[in-house]
Amino acid sequence: MAQETPSLKKALNLVQATFFGVGLILGAGIYVVIGAVAQYAGNMTWLAVVLSGLIASFTGLSYAELSSMFPYASSSYYYTKEAMPNRKSIAFLVGWLLFFEAASGAATASVGFSSYLLSLLLSFHSLPEWLDAKLAMIILSTLVVIVFTIVNYIGISESSKVNIIFTLIEAFGLLVIIVIGFIFSRVQPNYFEPTNHGFYGILLGASLFFFAYTGFELMATTAEETIDAKYTMPKAIIAALAVTTTLYLLVALASVRLVPWDHLTGGAPLATAAESVLGVTGWYLLAFIALFSTSNTVLGFLVSSSRISYGMAVDGMLHPKLSYVDKKHRTPLYTILLAMIIAIFEIVVAGYASEITYDPTSGILKVSGIISIVASSANLGALIAFIFVNLAVIILRKTRKDLERPFKIPLNIGDIPIAPILGLALSLIVIALTFHDPVVWFITVVVLVVGVLIRRV
Repeated sequence: MAQETPSLKKALNLVQATFFGVGLILGAGIYVVIGAVAQYAGNMTWLAVVLSGLIASFTGLSYAELSSMFPYASSSYYYTKEAMPNRKSIAFLVGWLLFFEAASGAATASVGFSSYLLSLLLSFHSLPEWLDAKLAMIILSTLVVIVFTIVNYIGISESSKVNIIFTLIEAFGLLVIIVIGFIFSRVQPNYFEPTNHGFYGILLGASLFFFAYTGFELMATTAEETIDAKYTMPKAIIAALAVTTTLYLLVALASVRLVPWDHLTGGAPLATAAESVLGVTGWYLLAFIALFSTSNTVLGFLVSSSRISYGMAVDGMLHPKLSYVDKKHRTPLYTILLAMIIAIFEIVVAGYASEITYDPTSGILKVSGIISIVASSANLGALIAFIFVNLAVIILRKTRKDLERPFKIPLNIGDIPIAPILGLALSLIVIALTFHDPVVWFITVVVLVVGVLIRRV
């Protein structure tokens, strides 16, 4: 008698699935990229947050409907395949880009973790002569990815428990910024004053801040590990987006009340903001919380990237070896390792293409380039995939009216929902206007070539 192939373990309820999404979305983004966004959008960072939130919300509704119809780990790939059954190469492209986005997200979050940890360590002791700041950042970021790859391998239940604890801690850190920003304001910002970049700066800020929203689309990759996923997943996606959007907007408004927008630089922008009111204690508090936040996001993205590539392998679009499930932990071992390798590759490439220096006199760690590169790489992959996911909703509304839709997007023109049209259009606009960095495109092309090489034709 043939042995039964082990399947993924169903363990997530609505609360756990929502926490998983909130942890993915909240994590590294707001703690890491808020400073870089402020350099483009200034006091109007809040508007950049709103614009990126609109893209996330419109596309989030598409994911809610599709995940209720097709509760499978390969998520975006499967949705596109169902909508375009004669265009399997497009479905592969979408799935692989979402895998790439999640691996890029893990890389970005690990860099954020290292930025805060190095800033903390350097406040006590300078680097040894043989170790420069750039190499230290790359080594630390790589170690973080390896550690949370091991947690990912151990199991989804264990990953969920870690996620819930870390999510509560990171949310507390954001609430600290919001409370002190509105009660103990040190600056009176003009919220309608753009920088010298003008409206284009707001668009650039929105395209970068969008990384802070990525994660909702990866929630669906845990559908095969979620109880009653057809009904649970859409609710979890909408709830996670509502919670995070509220927190993000309040943090964007509060942070520029604590310090001028051009002071939100360096490796620990929110810690700098907290220091303006709470002194050095506030800096250490936020930097310490950010370690939990960024590491939580590393874990969430590694889980998601491994699940989407596992789902594609099960469906025959990647090498069958990648569909292997470890019998003891019931986790997809080889896709877990693949996600780790891609994340480390990005850390190394982006690290050496960036400027990372430490000034022992001022005690300031200057981080330029690496966060923008890895975050933009994650965003580009996501936005391209979003175009096809939103298109999939529109096509399926016309071609598969018979399918059960436990959740259906409201506000339609005839059979066509408005939200996917807006999500598709906004994704195209942001890509066309803001993604011009050749390093970002180089990383994207290399990863796509790797995907083609390991694809099972």
